[in-house]
Amino acid sequence: MFKPKQFNPFFALILITLAFFLSNCSKDENEETVAVAVDCCSSGSATIHGTVEDNASDNLTGVSVTFAKSGTTSSTVATIDNGTYSKSTFSSGTYTLTYTKNGYIEASQSATLTADDETLEVALVQLFPDTCASTGTISGTIKDAVSNSGITDVSLSARSGLDATSGTIVKTATSDSSGNYSLSSMSTGWYTIETSKSGYVADTFNAFACDDQSGQNGFITTTPSSGSLRIVLSWQSNKDLDAHLRGPDNASGLFHVYWDQERFHYDNNSYSTSGSSSDNVTLDTDSGQGSEGPETITVSAVRSGTYRYYVHNFDNAGEQNHMGLYKSKASVKVYHSSLSDGLTKFKAPNMAGDLWTVFDFDISSGLSRIRTVGSEEEEDDVDDH
Repeated sequence: MFKPKQFNPFFALILITLAFFLSNCSKDENEETVAVAVDCCSSGSATIHGTVEDNASDNLTGVSVTFAKSGTTSSTVATIDNGTYSKSTFSSGTYTLTYTKNGYIEASQSATLTADDETLEVALVQLFPDTCASTGTISGTIKDAVSNSGITDVSLSARSGLDATSGTIVKTATSDSSGNYSLSSMSTGWYTIETSKSGYVADTFNAFACDDQSGQNGFITTTPSSGSLRIVLSWQSNKDLDAHLRGPDNASGLFHVYWDQERFHYDNNSYSTSGSSSDNVTLDTDSGQGSEGPETITVSAVRSGTYRYYVHNFDNAGEQNHMGLYKSKASVKVYHSSLSDGLTKFKAPNMAGDLWTVFDFDISSGLSRIRTVGSEEEEDDVDDH
């Protein structure tokens, strides 16, 4: 009669061990796939840092800042006592930063790293209390950055979040005959407003809804002529900020254009009121205290040599430890045909001081960011820096 073999416990142990090993191999492969997906956002040495404050301009601690790329969350940090945060090991690409804190409306911001080793300081973020009405109206005026007058028939498109240049358009509007616009029934929070009009450079500015908010103005410029350079300064406080430009003159020296020397003529190498109207450097718009800008400088024909641009906090001149320049949310836009999309933007860095040296521009080497903040008491000595 056929008799079955007896059960061999040693053989069973081998089978169990083999099954366990194969199961773990499968899990390791799955875990590696997940790790690769996360490492897509943290394989470089780039850094993103910024500051968060409340709507009274007080620094906010304990704000959760989440970084996501292509919908995948890579990391989360929290702001420290002075409202700042910083996170490294990012690779290049566009990230969505989400800011959350109990008692405040959630905010989001777009940030783009152009290189794996870049250090990017994003714009100062304000969070609004959750006591704001659920909807409100955003309104203001779209102005010409050179004439400071309202512009009619500018098309506006609003997207949710700060510095958002893509995504769903939630509301549109058109400026009226005086340049005024209004976006009603906007959910509480930040928005990026994109402007478009024939003959003008397409641009964006940030605006917010917390109940009804007026006076949220945008400054746009006509497309600069070939070979010219235009620089537009704007800000969001009652500080008196001044634009300064130093550059090569026509006699192996340097000119210095600012509010006390508003026009330099290349043809006679002087600041006189007479001279060529087409070959000069001009402070087109000089805005005083409480105006929020713009201050606009135009170089009609860029020469060989280095042009250096500064922003000076006139109200707090000589105050090395003052944070007014950063708190003003000063923004500088540079327009030249050699730049990507004809436009480059700079935000005031989170540093104490009254003098921000923003950039150098050379027709041969292009635009070089400087990003230093110091102090200068005398306006006519700003160009010594």
